[in-house]
Amino acid sequence: QEVDVQLSVASLPWFLSLFINSMPMIFAFRIVDCFFCMGPKVLFQVGLAILKINGEELLKIQDDGGFLNLMRDYFASLGDPAHPNSTDPRTRAITRFQELLLVSFREFSVITDEMIVSERKRFRNEVIHSLESFSKRSAIRSLKTLGRFTKDQAGLIYDALYMAMCIVPPSAPVNPPPVLLSIDGTAEKPETRIELRTFQYFLSEIATWARNEKIVSNGFQQRVDREIAEHEFIDRLFFFWDASCRGALSFQDLVSGLDGIIFNDLMENIEWFFNVHDKNKDGYLTKDEVLTLSESLLFIFRYEVGDAYLGAVSRFMTNAFEYGDALLPPAEHEETKEETKEGEPSTPCIMESNQPYLNLATFRMVVLADEILESFFETDLSNSFRLEVIPDAEVPTSSNGLLGDLWSTIATDSNKKIFNMFTDEIGKTIGKHQVIQRPSIGRYTRLEEPKARESLLSPSMRKSPSKTNLAVSTSPSAPSLMPSSSSALTVNVKGQMSKDLPSIPPSASLSPMVQAVNARLMERTPFAIDDAKDDDDESEGELDGNDNDDCVMDEVDAFLEAHDSGLTDADQEVVKDLLNAEPLKQ
Repeated sequence: QEVDVQLSVASLPWFLSLFINSMPMIFAFRIVDCFFCMGPKVLFQVGLAILKINGEELLKIQDDGGFLNLMRDYFASLGDPAHPNSTDPRTRAITRFQELLLVSFREFSVITDEMIVSERKRFRNEVIHSLESFSKRSAIRSLKTLGRFTKDQAGLIYDALYMAMCIVPPSAPVNPPPVLLSIDGTAEKPETRIELRTFQYFLSEIATWARNEKIVSNGFQQRVDREIAEHEFIDRLFFFWDASCRGALSFQDLVSGLDGIIFNDLMENIEWFFNVHDKNKDGYLTKDEVLTLSESLLFIFRYEVGDAYLGAVSRFMTNAFEYGDALLPPAEHEETKEETKEGEPSTPCIMESNQPYLNLATFRMVVLADEILESFFETDLSNSFRLEVIPDAEVPTSSNGLLGDLWSTIATDSNKKIFNMFTDEIGKTIGKHQVIQRPSIGRYTRLEEPKARESLLSPSMRKSPSKTNLAVSTSPSAPSLMPSSSSALTVNVKGQMSKDLPSIPPSASLSPMVQAVNARLMERTPFAIDDAKDDDDESEGELDGNDNDDCVMDEVDAFLEAHDSGLTDADQEVVKDLLNAEPLKQ
């Protein structure tokens, strides 16, 4: 312990190979014969005898290398006389191997199989922890690059990976094809890779939005139930990190993938999120991919408090399609060009849903136009990946006696689930059962009204006609959200004027999650800004107001003329003078 020499460095191969890789074969076979004859206690007796015989030299060692050299020299001299300077010829005939067996079976005969089993139970947790630590260090040392992670952070990633592999075991490691070579031209070593199901569990330990956490309170207990979330965004992330296109991820792939998101800034996160949804890597998102990206945002924000994030995604969708339609090239129809009046923008061409539509620069502009999305990509996205220490799972000890057997039979996972269900039913009966979904981001802790959307287009671009748009029609009925037969989205809103909004891709079918967001926003109480009008409407309203004032004055004059019988002639003269009098100047 003073010089930090690891005994397992030299002793572990003794037990793994039954001394075959350490001793000369003629002596190793003798040890193997004793092993098959008397059991595994022979390995411990021989190992302790080796340490005792070389005790004085072991106290002089300063590092692991000296320990290995001492053991190698000793095993090479097992055929030499143990006492070459003795005057007794029979003593000089005793070899070092014979001395080893003599010390093993005479001085360490107290070691029995029962003692070995008892000590294994006693140090079981420590042994398992030591093996796991050795495996972790080996896996971290074998990484080609750590990126911006430290070794401790890489160890936390390994812990999450190891837990996921224990819960959802991956397939056995397969040797790579002989044509796959590493950078230096040597063949790659076989390594353990996880598939999609194991990756989902791994990501649920790292990312807050990749799991469903419910805080359950029933009056008797309060617990947190965790489930693995399933969504297309997680599948996209799995294949995005699979750089080698093998359908499985290695430890190096996970470290490199997390390094590309945890340490990013605002612009890097926006670009990363764009690239995850750019399936063909051409630098453009199609209309279908824009809808898929919106669904990914809704999946991340699904348990957030209030409608702030839902409103942000709704504004993002409207701005993205509005600006994307405005940037489309005009339709090339000669007749249309001749009929188009001067000063009016031409009609944009209609694109298929799988054609390039939105580039990175436009996507970045639309995101930065919304304060909530900007805050999400600046800090919340990176902070949602959390490398936390996973508590060590206690290895169950062997049951001793009747009480131990009874407790091991009762305290099972299935019985715990039954007990939780039972307490939940009692909580529902007494009215104390409550389930709260834990939000993934948790920035907003109270209800807040979504902000009104401001168009990103100039007035001239905003007036451009579009055949496929979101038509808003006035109707006194309840708000409804239904796709029309012409692939347009019609929203009926009470007391709101009809406006042309940007188009939704004709061939794209809206998911229930997107429909729920729009329906939720349509069901909200109208804001004051909803009744606001444009400047042109306000000017027209002022003119109409002046006409109304003139009509009111005419009615007042007619009323006075019809009901002036109670006034004297003098009073009527005074009234006429007051009506014709000029206002006083101050």
